Amino acid sequence: METTQKRIWDLPIRLTHWSLAVSFFGAFFTAELKPLIIHEMFAFACLVLVTFRVLWGLVGSDTARFTHFVKGYGPAMAYLKDLRALKHRPYWGHNPLGALAILAILGLMFVLVGAGLFASTSSYTGPWTQSVSRGLANLLDETHGFLASVLMTIVVIHIAAVVAYKLFFKDDLVTPMVKGVKETSANFQEPRFAPVWLAAILFLISLAGAGAVFRFWLL
Repeated sequence: METTQKRIWDLPIRLTHWSLAVSFFGAFFTAELKPLIIHEMFAFACLVLVTFRVLWGLVGSDTARFTHFVKGYGPAMAYLKDLRALKHRPYWGHNPLGALAILAILGLMFVLVGAGLFASTSSYTGPWTQSVSRGLANLLDETHGFLASVLMTIVVIHIAAVVAYKLFFKDDLVTPMVKGVKETSANFQEPRFAPVWLAAILFLISLAGAGAVFRFWLL
């Protein structure tokens, strides 16, 4: 069968994927680093990127859209059952199990950053700390730390899964996320890709919204 390289991931998805990875690891490993403005900048980047990813998942390219890859709990468990039996069917985009991981990462990231905005410690006061009680601010700080550990666990599992796919199923998930293309049959019809200008507009909206949330340009 004749094969060729076909587009699978657009540039906005690839940039968001790797930038979010850098931002999350940056925020995680600077949580105790002084001054905390470095941690806050990484957290700000996380919020911008997650917001953009959600918007792009609604109106972006086919492989980026939630309607394309979110199949629900049943298909995800069926896919997991096949994996346990070492059966693997490649997907053009996220598989049903990976879709749940994507939703978990995006959701946890929103809550994680949100808790940090209200958190308060002896060395840090979030931009919205004054709008809640001292006790709630302390609780949100503890929640912030706990969710960071949970999210890191999910990310590590995600990385381990990518390695396992390569080793056991010879399915390279990294290269397509770098180059944006994947080997497939020559007659395969590529999915629809949204224009980059739309991504730029949505990114600016995400940037403005996150800046307001962080009170960078609120009076």
